[in-house]
Amino acid sequence: MSHILLLPFGTGGAVYPFIWLGRLLRRRGHRVTLVTADLYEQTALNAGLEFRSTRSDEPEQMLADPELWSAGDGGRTPYVHAARAAEGIVNAVGEMIEGDGLPDLMLAPTFNFGARIVREKWRVPLVSVHLYPMMFVSAHAIPLFGPLALRLRAMPLWRRRVILKFRNPLDRHALPAVRSSCAAHGIRAPFSLWGQWWHSPDGVLALFPPWFAEEQPDWPQPRLQWDFPLEDMAAEQPLAPLLRDFLDAGDAPVAFTAGTGQLHAAAFFETAAELARQCGCRAIFITRKPEQLPRNLPDTIFATSYAPFGELLPQVRMLVHHGGVGTLSQCLAAGIPQLVVAMALDQPDNAERIERLGAGLATRLDEFTAQRALPLLRRCLDDGTIRSNAEACAQRMRARADTDALIGWIESRRVPGRCRPPGSPVAGGASPPPVYLVPGLGADSRSFRGPWDEIAGSVCPEWPEYHGEASIAAVARFVADAWHIPDGAVLVATSFGGAIACEIAKFRALRAVVLIASSTVPADFVAVRRMRVLTRILPLSWLQRQLREREGLRRKRWGEPMTPYKCAAFDSLDMFGVCQLSFYRDMFDALSRWDGLPEGNTRVLRIHGRQDGMVRIPDAADLLLDGEHLIALTHARECVDFIKAAIDTDFATSKAASASMR
Repeated sequence: MSHILLLPFGTGGAVYPFIWLGRLLRRRGHRVTLVTADLYEQTALNAGLEFRSTRSDEPEQMLADPELWSAGDGGRTPYVHAARAAEGIVNAVGEMIEGDGLPDLMLAPTFNFGARIVREKWRVPLVSVHLYPMMFVSAHAIPLFGPLALRLRAMPLWRRRVILKFRNPLDRHALPAVRSSCAAHGIRAPFSLWGQWWHSPDGVLALFPPWFAEEQPDWPQPRLQWDFPLEDMAAEQPLAPLLRDFLDAGDAPVAFTAGTGQLHAAAFFETAAELARQCGCRAIFITRKPEQLPRNLPDTIFATSYAPFGELLPQVRMLVHHGGVGTLSQCLAAGIPQLVVAMALDQPDNAERIERLGAGLATRLDEFTAQRALPLLRRCLDDGTIRSNAEACAQRMRARADTDALIGWIESRRVPGRCRPPGSPVAGGASPPPVYLVPGLGADSRSFRGPWDEIAGSVCPEWPEYHGEASIAAVARFVADAWHIPDGAVLVATSFGGAIACEIAKFRALRAVVLIASSTVPADFVAVRRMRVLTRILPLSWLQRQLREREGLRRKRWGEPMTPYKCAAFDSLDMFGVCQLSFYRDMFDALSRWDGLPEGNTRVLRIHGRQDGMVRIPDAADLLLDGEHLIALTHARECVDFIKAAIDTDFATSKAASASMR
């Protein structure tokens, strides 16, 4: 069982997806704590999650700020309040760490800058959870984040790429508070929140399906794109009896909501009441602030503070709403038309996507008057094409993927990154030692797939974000702490990862080190000298962009079937395409200064390829395979069988095991 923290920030619509994730993680057996404002304590407890207060009212202050919903605000307000809330979030998690120890993983939105500070201070892995497509500002598909987006769309691709590299003007509203908090906790502050902290390097989770927003070549890795969460707290807050009675008393109504976080919607509901009157339809108004509603509403309009959309929307004709992604996804699931009155933030982009799907219409808040909106409302009600498209979206929504794969990916983001269940006891009845699979330079956990999953209790961590450690020894110390490598562990390391494993063996009492295409001797890394030169003269950033844009196309050109060597080469290119270049460059310099691992008490096993041109072939390998440098990929089965045999015998007869496999 792991302890996983959920750190949402914002409206109820931003919190409910984390409640959904929490339920899934608890069902898997994990301990889950929601860390946010007191406003959502009862919501968390009702869902069976633990709760920790940040003792901050910044979310409430943000929602009370009318500028939040101003189209001209440009996202400044959430930036300001999120930065102010950061210190309270860091302190809340810090108190938990003092009492319970380090959590295993955090999930948070980009705007939770406090979660990123926790990651940098305590090395707790963080997954960025993006609830809507606008968080991926791709040069290939510019989301509609404001007037500038329309101008960018008209530009050629190369110019869009250049402009998106510029510093985000919104940074200036949050950076002072974030830098102050970073200084208080002794960590390096980012130069740019947009450029450095937008996506966590530990993983990015996109909670919307590809048919709503297709993934783009410049989206970050590692990444998983999933379905809409569709959490509406129906189990804890079913439809109120009075609302059920209203629904049963007449024709299906039209529902109106300005969103859970909209506290300045009096004009919206005034227009809604007039639309219902002119259209001659019954209506439901949903707002948690009833003082926003017009006085003396007729009996044909029912007002409620909350309704679970999963139950309500299949019983209404259509929904008029603000364009929040949680609300529009419930409309899509119900298969009903929707009129989106986009206000600010992600809502204009969401509205554009609904129109593109043909499942509804959109307008702006400043154009939402009875005169302008009535034709749109009637078209949504009467247009068979819109209703048919909405029903087609509902069909897509019903084909939801098994959430076991989602939770498995989240679990793989932990440090250690991918945990596997313990296997049978080794000789003598002892439990097998923890096995850490350490990737090479410019590689990641994708180096260890397929048969590698069979090693019981193994973990496959990702390289932590690089902070300028200049030597192999410094990186090894940093990595051992970040990955929580204990005494008695087995390190299975490939290529450059082998040097890190050897260095860790100098200060950890390891059970064994298994080197795959690696060495304990610095001089054996024969390619280091030329790689030091190449990494300084080649345009690596440009190469990475080209690789990311052509990911998948390379395999199509080669056709099927793919040989193991071609698969390994393409996998390596894919991994290099998303690696941290500063780490990649600097480690070749660090390898050239490394002093190696002297013979000592640590058991070292060597697996090597006969045609390896990167690392010198040892005179006496424990397992010599007919392969090249990427044998962890091309000869995974042989490597895994050898390592499993060595673990089963507690490394006592590994020479015999290797001899039998030659």
